[in-house]
Amino acid sequence: MTKRPAPRRSNLAGASPVAPTTSSETPTPTQAAPAPAAAVPAAPAAVPRATTRTTAAGSKYRHKVSFYQEPEDTDRVRGAILHTMISEGSRTLSQFIHQAVMAEVERLETKYNAGQPFPPIGPGELPQGRPMGE
Repeated sequence: MTKRPAPRRSNLAGASPVAPTTSSETPTPTQAAPAPAAAVPAAPAAVPRATTRTTAAGSKYRHKVSFYQEPEDTDRVRGAILHTMISEGSRTLSQFIHQAVMAEVERLETKYNAGQPFPPIGPGELPQGRPMGE
């Protein structure tokens, strides 16, 4: 009877999903990726309206945001995307929602902040949980 070989270790062992590494540096199993900084940047005078952010290494990523919605409303959104994707240009649910949300943000900035972007708010700074009375 032959002995089974030892399982190989993954190249991802010890890597952090929060702090991605560049392709030139691969973490070793004993080396953990550094934790991201928790500092909140100061609000700039004008915030560029970019859809993606660039990390220090130059790689682009999109931040995932989720929300709750009634299933019937979600079905209507999907139907609107499918039936208007050629004429309106939204090919995915993410594109559609991003365009709709940013249009509303720009409307609110125009109405309440003289067309200037509101100061950025970091994750976890908005009230969380179910509002009282709902």
